Amino acid sequence: MTRRRMWRDVVLTGVSAAALLTASTAVAQTNDATPSIAETDPATVPIDPAQQSGDISTSDNGASDNSVGPDIIVRGVRGSLLRSIQAKRNADTIVDAISAEELGKFPNRNVAEALANIPGVTVGRDGRGEGRSITVRGLGENFAITTLNGRILPTDGTDRSFAFDVLPSEIISGAEVQKAVRSSELEGSIGGNINLRTARPLDRTGLHASASVEGQYNDFVDKGGYKITGVVSKTFANDTMGVMVGASYNKYKFRTDNLGEYSITDGTEAAYGVDFNRDGQVNPDANGPAYIWPDYYSVGTVQGERERIGAAGAFQWKPSSNFELTIDGIYSRYKVTQHNYRSSNYLNPLGDDGSLRWDPASIKVDSNNVVTGFKVNDLVSEVLTTDEPRNSQTYQFGGHIDWQPTARLKVAIDGYYGKARDDTGGQNRFVVAGIPGASATFAARDGGIPDLDITIPGGRTLDQATNDDFRAHYIGIQGQNIEDRTQGAKLDLTYEVDNDTFKSITFGGAWTDRRKAVETIDNQYTTSCNYCGYPFTFGQLGASVVRPGSGDILPKLPGNFPRNFPYFDIDTYLAALPRADNNPAILDPNSCLDATGTPIPGCTLSPYPAGFSTQIIQPDLPASYLIKERTWAGYVQFNLAGPRWRGDIGLRLVSTKVSSTGYGASIASIIPRVGTQDNDVNFNPVDAINGGGDYLRLLPAVNFAYDITDGFRVRLAASKAISRPSFGELSPAKDATSAQSGTFIIYDAGNPNLKPTSADQFDVSFEYYPSNRLALTAAAFYKHITNFVSTVPVDVVITPTAQPANQQQNFNFVEYQVINGDSAKVYGLEVGGQYFLDNGFGVQANLTYNHSRATSGNVTTGLPGAIPFSANTKLLYEKHGIGAQVSYSYQSRYTYAQSGNLGYLPVKENAYHEMSASLSYDLTDNFSIYVQGSNLLGSAIKRFNTYENVPNFYEYSGRSFFFGIRTRL
Repeated sequence: MTRRRMWRDVVLTGVSAAALLTASTAVAQTNDATPSIAETDPATVPIDPAQQSGDISTSDNGASDNSVGPDIIVRGVRGSLLRSIQAKRNADTIVDAISAEELGKFPNRNVAEALANIPGVTVGRDGRGEGRSITVRGLGENFAITTLNGRILPTDGTDRSFAFDVLPSEIISGAEVQKAVRSSELEGSIGGNINLRTARPLDRTGLHASASVEGQYNDFVDKGGYKITGVVSKTFANDTMGVMVGASYNKYKFRTDNLGEYSITDGTEAAYGVDFNRDGQVNPDANGPAYIWPDYYSVGTVQGERERIGAAGAFQWKPSSNFELTIDGIYSRYKVTQHNYRSSNYLNPLGDDGSLRWDPASIKVDSNNVVTGFKVNDLVSEVLTTDEPRNSQTYQFGGHIDWQPTARLKVAIDGYYGKARDDTGGQNRFVVAGIPGASATFAARDGGIPDLDITIPGGRTLDQATNDDFRAHYIGIQGQNIEDRTQGAKLDLTYEVDNDTFKSITFGGAWTDRRKAVETIDNQYTTSCNYCGYPFTFGQLGASVVRPGSGDILPKLPGNFPRNFPYFDIDTYLAALPRADNNPAILDPNSCLDATGTPIPGCTLSPYPAGFSTQIIQPDLPASYLIKERTWAGYVQFNLAGPRWRGDIGLRLVSTKVSSTGYGASIASIIPRVGTQDNDVNFNPVDAINGGGDYLRLLPAVNFAYDITDGFRVRLAASKAISRPSFGELSPAKDATSAQSGTFIIYDAGNPNLKPTSADQFDVSFEYYPSNRLALTAAAFYKHITNFVSTVPVDVVITPTAQPANQQQNFNFVEYQVINGDSAKVYGLEVGGQYFLDNGFGVQANLTYNHSRATSGNVTTGLPGAIPFSANTKLLYEKHGIGAQVSYSYQSRYTYAQSGNLGYLPVKENAYHEMSASLSYDLTDNFSIYVQGSNLLGSAIKRFNTYENVPNFYEYSGRSFFFGIRTRL
C-alpha cells in the first residue's frame, strides 16, 4: 500500500466524520435511541411491554399469557425468532442473528443450515447430506471468517474456510452474521463475519439441564444411526459463579450416488485427424473450430459411516458489576470412514498409438461444437475404489475479562489458543482395475447424465464381469496430515466522554498468530504404477477379488449409464498382489525394457521379483507446505449519539506478515508405458521453495443508525475491507504427478506473494418493528472488489532435463496458476420479515437478489459462488404443546467456477430446492417427542460446463428422517 493511498483513506474518513457530525445536528429530536442491551437468556426472551401492542406470548405448553409485567417469557421457535430480531435491533451495525430455542437445542440440526435462514446466506453441502460451508452475500466461503466467541477458529482443511460439520449444533447457543464492518471488529472478511456463541452459565441462574436421544434414518441407506446429547448449567455462590457443560455423540451411515468426474477436453480436426462435423473432410486449419468431448466419465456411489463427538464448557465468575471473568472451551472429534465405488472410463477419440478409437460414422456434433454421440472401441473399462477417511480433531479454549476500573473506563481483555488436526496421511487409497478390449456407445443427455452403454469382451454387459476379466492396474495411496494452530489476544478500552454528541472513544489492538502445516504422504513416486498397463487378471492369480454390484446407482435418474457393476474392496485387492511375486506363471511385461522404454534385444520376460507388491509410502514434499501468518492490528473508534440516532467512525491499521515454504521437483524424463496411456515419469531431486511478504492496510469504517419513528430505523454503513488468500493459494508448491496417468496438468501452482482481496463496500438497511408480532427488514449493499484471487489455466511447455534422445522432447502442460485477478462488482437487495398470530401460527420469510460481474483473463461471468437469487420461508405452529414447522429454501442457478477443464467454459450450478419439516409434542412440561425430515423434495446438486448437455458434477444423497425424545429441567 502506498503512502499516498493511506493518506487518501484518512482524508475520506475525515470527510465522512464531518458529514456524520453535521447530520447529528440536523436530526436532533426529543426521544432517545433504543439503547443496546446485553445478550439475553439463550432459552427465553423478555418481551418489552411498551412494544407488546396486545401480543399474547406463548410458553412451552402453548398456554396463553395475557399478563403484563416487566418480563413476559416466550420459548420455543417463536422465542428463538424473537431473540434473533432483538439481537438485530440492538446491534451497533448491520447484523442478522439466530438463537437457540432452548438450552442445547439449536433451530436446525446443522449450524450451517441454520445460518441459511438468514437473508444473504447460502449453504454449501458436502455431498453427504449435510451443510458444510457458508457463502455470505454471494461471496465464497473464503471471503468470510468464522469465529467462536469472537476468536478465530482453526480448520482441519487446507484453506481458511471453516467446516461447520465438525461442530454439533447442540453446543452452540447462537450465531451472528455481521454484514457491515466496525473498526473495533476483527478484519479479514468481505462477505461477512460469522460469530458463533456458546452458552454461558450466568445467562440463567440456578440449575438447568436438557438431554435427548435420537434415531436417524436415510431412505438411501440400509442402516440408520443415533445421537445422544446433554447440557447442564449450574450457578452457585449467590449466583456469582456458574459452570456449564454440554456434550453430544452422533453415529450414522450415509450413501451418496454421483457423477463424480466428468472431465472434458477439446481439439481441432487438424490436431486429431478426425472429421468431427462429418462434412466429408478433415479441416487442415490448426486454428479451426475446437470440438468438445468427454475425456473421463466416472459414475458411482459413496458409502460410509460418520462418528462425531462434541463438547463445550464454560466457567463464569462475576463478583461485582465491575468485574467478570469467563473461561470457556470446545472440543470436537469427527471421524469419517467412506468407500467410493466407481465405473470410470477414458473416452478420448485416439488410442495410445494415435489410432482412431471412435467409429467415424457414429460421431454427432451439435451447434455448440459439443460432441453429443459416438461409439468408442478399444476401451479399457475401469472400476475403481477409493477409501477417503477423515480423522478430525478441533479444540479451542480461551479467557475473557470485562473490567470497569473507573466510572468512565471499561477494559476488555481476551486471549485464546486453538488447534485443528486431520491425521490421514497415507490413509487415502485410490485403486483401479480394468477390462481391456471393451467398447461403449456414448450419447449426451440435456440436463442429466449422458448415456454410456458398455460392452465387455464376449458381448457381455459390465455387471457380468468376473475375476477373469478384471486386471490389476493403478494403486494410489496418499493422504494429508493437516495441522492448523491459531492463537491470539485482544485488548479493548472504552472511555466514556458523554458530552452531547461525542459519547465515547474505543481503542485497542489485536494480535493473531496462525500456523498451517500440510504434510502429504503417498506412493506417487515409488510404487503407484507398479502394475500400470493391466498385466494380469485376478483369475490368473487364483484370487477372488471382484464382488457383485451393490445395487442400482442413481435409481431415480433416467439414462443408460453404468448403474450396477462389480466392485472390489481395497484390502482384498492388495492381499492378492503378493501372489504375483516371483510367480513363473505371471510375467512382468516391462522386464525387457531398458530405462528409455526400448525393448532389449533377445531378452526373455521374467516374473516380478520378490517383494515387488509391497507398497512404499513416503512423504511427498511437492504436495506439502507450511504457511505462517502473523498480524498486528490497532484501531480507534469514536462512538457518537444524538436524541434519535447513534453511530461510530473509526480507523483500523493492520499489518500482516506471511512466510511460506513449499517444494517442487522438475521433471527429468517422461517415457510412455507400452500399451497404455500412462507414462513412467522421473523427477529431479526436490527443492524447497520459500516465499512470502508483508502488507499494510488502513481500513476506515463508518456506521450510522437513525430512528425515523419509534420502531422504524434506518442504518447506513461504509467501509474498506479485506479478505486474505487461502493457505493453499499461498503455497509455492507445484505438482506434476498427473503426467503419470497421461494427464499433463500441473496442480497446486500457488503464489506466496498474493495480496489480500480488497473491497470498498456500502450498505443501507431499513428495519420496522411495529410490535412483537411483526418485523420487516430490507437492506441493499454494494461492493467494489479488486485484486480477487482466481485460478486460471495457462499453457506451458515442459522440456524434461534428462529425456532420452529417442523419446518426445517437449510436452504441452496446462498449469493451474493462482493469481490476483482483475476486479468484480457485487450489489444486491435483501428483504425479510416475520409475523406471529394469536392462534399459534407464524411465518418467517426472506429473499435475496445478488448481481455480480467478475473478470478473470478473457472470461467475464458472475462472481464464482455468487447466487443471483435465493429465498427462504418457514411456516410454524406452536400451541397446546404442539410444535410444527415446514421450511423451504431456494437457490437459483449461479456460476460455480469461472473455468473448469476448459478455460472458456464457466461451470454453472443449477437451481437447488430444499424442504424440511418437523413435528413435536410436549408429553409433559419436561418431556417431548419429535420427528423431523430433511431434503424432502429429494433434490440433487447439478453442475454443468455452461451447456446443459456437458455435465460437470451430479450428486444425490437421499432424504433423511430423525425421531427422538427430549427432556429438560
